[in-house]
Amino acid sequence: MDAPAAAPAPTPATQFSMKQLLPSLAMDVFLPIITFNALCAMGVSTLLAVTAGGVFPLISIARKYAKTKEIDALGAIVLFFLVVGTAASLVSGSVFFAIVKDSFLTATFGLIILGTLAFGRPLTFQLIRQMVAAGNEAEYARWGKLYDEVPDFRRTQRMIAVVWSIAYIAEAAARVGLALVTTPAVVVNVSPFLAFGMTIALALWTRHVMLALRDRRMKAAAEAARASDAAGTNASIAPSP
Repeated sequence: MDAPAAAPAPTPATQFSMKQLLPSLAMDVFLPIITFNALCAMGVSTLLAVTAGGVFPLISIARKYAKTKEIDALGAIVLFFLVVGTAASLVSGSVFFAIVKDSFLTATFGLIILGTLAFGRPLTFQLIRQMVAAGNEAEYARWGKLYDEVPDFRRTQRMIAVVWSIAYIAEAAARVGLALVTTPAVVVNVSPFLAFGMTIALALWTRHVMLALRDRRMKAAAEAARASDAAGTNASIAPSP
């Protein structure tokens, strides 16, 4: 009996590192908040101040494109919603829409993750595999094989997708609720921390789940090896007929 295929072990690319998150923390949290407050202090309208903060996620996408010369599916979705949302905010003149447009993006992302569960491999699996493989075609193919052939691995990936989708939809709803009961300034100053905090929490939880999966697979492989050795020993000492 073959030993179970080993689950992917965490690699340096998948280790949670605050240092790796610092550029994103600056571009997606601090700079939009600083820009909004600075512009408001200068007398710029709330609508324009909120819209100006949306420039920084676009810069993040541009930086990634300059480095990799490609925009992945997630980047394309973010880019589309940022452009359409910003244009709609300016045309409508609605401050409320301007401060909740990112929540619509978050909720849509959660729904897309949920939808991909019905069509095979979930989006979260694709994103995690892309990050882990980091251009290594053999590793990329190994993850695909694990998903197709190892039920425990497949169940874990689908569970991750469900948790991510529910978490992002709930986060979006919380931010819209915040916009309904507080001022735009509070939303702009608090909302980015909610979004970034959710991403960090999901990253830590996903890493914990993947480590637990790896441990289960290693334990199962060790038990299978011991059983195989025991069977071989018994066969060697059995009397000849």
